[in-house]
Amino acid sequence: KNKHFTIMPVVSAVFAPCFSAASKTILAVNLVGFTITAVTQTHKITDLCGVGAFAAGALSSRLASSASVGALSLSSPSTLATSLVAVWSARLSGYLFRRVCVVGEDKRLRQFFPEDENEPMFTGPSKFPINLAGFWSIQATWAAVVGAPAYLLAAVPSAALTMPTTIAFGIAAAGLVLETVADYQKSKWYAQKNRKGYCETGVWKMSRHPNYVGEVMFWSGMAAAALSPLMAANAPAWSLGICLASPMLTYTLVRHVSGVPMLEDSLTKKFNGDADFQQYLRDVPIFWPTPASIQRALV
Repeated sequence: KNKHFTIMPVVSAVFAPCFSAASKTILAVNLVGFTITAVTQTHKITDLCGVGAFAAGALSSRLASSASVGALSLSSPSTLATSLVAVWSARLSGYLFRRVCVVGEDKRLRQFFPEDENEPMFTGPSKFPINLAGFWSIQATWAAVVGAPAYLLAAVPSAALTMPTTIAFGIAAAGLVLETVADYQKSKWYAQKNRKGYCETGVWKMSRHPNYVGEVMFWSGMAAAALSPLMAANAPAWSLGICLASPMLTYTLVRHVSGVPMLEDSLTKKFNGDADFQQYLRDVPIFWPTPASIQRALV
């Protein structure tokens, strides 16, 4: 057999160092980001650090794996996972950083800063910097949990690249492409001087939030790709649980917490009495595309 496609005997102890290395790196990146943000009182690097930490975590887990189990195969699920996460992280963090530089600020994060220079620290309305530290802690936890499939796959560097795993990576890649196309089309729409109040071009015809659909697809594919190699390597139950938590947490956050609800509420308040908007709501599904909406987007 090709040695690169043979499951190596891996003891449970290998998984903890890989996940621990990634988590520590993510914590360090977010700690630096929090410090800079608190000192400068600008949140422009929030997404740059928060999303960029995924790539740093994936690289750290790979380094921890090479120190524990030896050489890494370039054709393994671990290598594919690290590569995909690195591309996803670099693309999204760069896009969000550029966007906030153009727009000027993310109004959702304004609440974490003092209203003026006279507001007292700790006890003022913003409770600066306590609430800000809490936000960055949550962001670090998000990166550690959601990126877990890639971090844990590093513990099985020569796992078999099976057909189910390949299909799962294909789903992740498709999600990455959808998210990238959605962000690109939204940017082009935003740059138009006579644009409507909501984007309804390209993939935005098949879902009101196709970028979030792509993100859920990406992490669902990553989790599915990780499960088979981890189970074949007798991975501990906690590692399998974290892998499953990755897409579940992603979907919960974007669909029910910080993504879709806030954007939908903003649109509804702005266009509530508009007849075209009501038709838009009927034609374009809020999240998952339907056959009819996909057909409309392709026409």
